[in-house]
Amino acid sequence: MVFWEPFVPGGYLFNMTSMVLLGYVFGHTLERYTTIHPAFGMTLIGAICRNFTSTNFLENSTANAIDYHLRRIYPAIILTKGPLGWNWNYIKSNPVRVFSLATIPWTVECLSIVLFAHVLLGYPWYWGLHLGSILASVSPALVVPITMAHRSRGLGVKKRIADLVNNAGGLDTAFTEGMFGVINSAIFFPSPPAYRILKAVVAIFLGIVLGIAWGVLADTIPDHGDLYAPTIRSILLLAGGVFLLYGCGYLGWGGTSGVAIMVCAGVAGTRWARRGWPVNNNPVAEVYKLLWRVFEPMLFVLSGYYLDVSEISVREFGLVVACIFSALALRLLTAFLIALASELSARESIFIAITWIPKAIVEAVLVRVAMDSLWTEGATLQDKNIAKQHSNIIVIAILLTSFLGTILTTLLGSTLLSQDSKVAPEGVYAAENASQSGNSSSNTLSNIQYIDG
Repeated sequence: MVFWEPFVPGGYLFNMTSMVLLGYVFGHTLERYTTIHPAFGMTLIGAICRNFTSTNFLENSTANAIDYHLRRIYPAIILTKGPLGWNWNYIKSNPVRVFSLATIPWTVECLSIVLFAHVLLGYPWYWGLHLGSILASVSPALVVPITMAHRSRGLGVKKRIADLVNNAGGLDTAFTEGMFGVINSAIFFPSPPAYRILKAVVAIFLGIVLGIAWGVLADTIPDHGDLYAPTIRSILLLAGGVFLLYGCGYLGWGGTSGVAIMVCAGVAGTRWARRGWPVNNNPVAEVYKLLWRVFEPMLFVLSGYYLDVSEISVREFGLVVACIFSALALRLLTAFLIALASELSARESIFIAITWIPKAIVEAVLVRVAMDSLWTEGATLQDKNIAKQHSNIIVIAILLTSFLGTILTTLLGSTLLSQDSKVAPEGVYAAENASQSGNSSSNTLSNIQYIDG
């Protein structure tokens, strides 16, 4: 009888599974009849279930452990899936534009949150930096379907707006992984100051080296013509990612793992393209698309479940929203100015800034990281309270920005993006895709190559 308790109504596994299924149905139903990304609906269902049901299944140690370890698997899927479609030709031809949009707005928003969290919420500087390094990440995957729909109508094709948004946004994710890992380790893993400085400098470069090595291995083993090459390569990437996440996390080198996973996928995908596997349209990429379809509702529904409205007053909610949107406004202004300096028109630059609004994937993965990383000894009551509030702030940010970002991107696209009927949307990409894969006959994809999601 004890064995079946988790599986019957009221058991933690039954409750978790039912909630995830409900979130999946609601999220995709909402997407079908609106342009709002399923992540919003899934997160909303998690938040509603947490605050309108009598029990919290995460109080069960087994359920809590399941959620904890799922959050070690999500990044291995997310950070591999995107870079398998990196458009290196576009990035190499627009390096300043892409890398500026990926890093400068992130830096501005992160530092802005440090300031506003200190002034409005009374956070110590290190907690503001920790929160900022999470909330500064953008999630272009939420607006990818919308930008592709605009592109199919000939909007923003000439300036390749969709390519810019998706590739710069994906590199923003890579930058977040590296910087957050370094910041989190520096704050929560006690070590001599000299070692912390050395680790901060070396962590990202070590991740790049490990990623290149593992990417080359995934291209070499097994032989490209092997019947089981797709399966073995998928397992190699996933197993390597999970191993790095657990290993680097245990050693306090969290920034290394995320960078290594993304670089590995980018290197492997590029090398496979030279052998005839089209970028973002190869067997391994299809495996990861399926994996994400399965794990996406788990991530967002279980993340929404961390919103506890009983822990936050109306005044605190107002201050949290003010903190989020004050920093976001500075981010959008920075993105607008960078786009304007990159020879885009004012209207196109506004559109770029709007697509920089949504926050979802990185934030959802890291929703409980503050509590998980908190010192076992020496943490003050303020530290414990702030760690709890981290989850509330992150879920609030996901709900508000994912809704606002997708709505504005949809409604304003036709107004802000220029339409050039002389440019065929698929024609812009076909030649580049062929050169990137080295096999023009098998790679005439019209779909945009993007990084995040």
